Amino acid sequence: MKLAASPHLDALCGNYLLGTLRGAARARFERACADEPVVALRLQHWQNLFTPQPSEAFRMQPAPRTWQRIAHDLELRRYRQPWFARVGLWRGWALTATAVLTVWLGASLVDRAPAPPAMHPIATLASAAGAAPVVASLSGDGRWLQLAPARPVMAASTQSYELWLLPPDGSAPVSVAVLGELAAQLQVPDALRGRLQTGAKLAVSVEPAGGSPTGAPTGPVILVGAINAG
Repeated sequence: MKLAASPHLDALCGNYLLGTLRGAARARFERACADEPVVALRLQHWQNLFTPQPSEAFRMQPAPRTWQRIAHDLELRRYRQPWFARVGLWRGWALTATAVLTVWLGASLVDRAPAPPAMHPIATLASAAGAAPVVASLSGDGRWLQLAPARPVMAASTQSYELWLLPPDGSAPVSVAVLGELAAQLQVPDALRGRLQTGAKLAVSVEPAGGSPTGAPTGPVILVGAINAG
């Protein structure tokens, strides 16, 4: 039975985070996190809840008269230096000016950063077996390809997904990318730019970790979609 279907999944996540899940049970849970996306996502949900968040309640500013009483009780006035001896004052101004300049330069660079490329859907990869469909989109300059699955799909720890271009002339499939999950934005290889056109297809196969060892699909093809670049 997969842990993703277990009614005790939330309790297992809690025991794992608290360290009370040990031995073979802990090892099995970690394998499930690697092999079952639902278990990994549920564990991440509980990790986010368990992570303490800073609270404004812990930030307290004493009243001015409290500081005055402390200064009076400790006779801090006698330790004050003349203005010309307060090197720290000028150092503080210099650090402040440097920080302001750094922020200004950073904002200028962000403003000048190129906008992300506009993506246009070119294919929907689907499976007769009912796997989650994946929408493939291509940038206007043909340099970037984006995959957006209907739900998160991650490969097992011993496997990878490999994306293939199936040429319209029926020649051998060409590898586009090796992926750990089907949500990705990747740069189209130089040799394939201009070939993601109407008539060709995109396909995804399941391969050993790191991709196909032969340069051709060796595992099951789980998704296929025709390209319509018009």
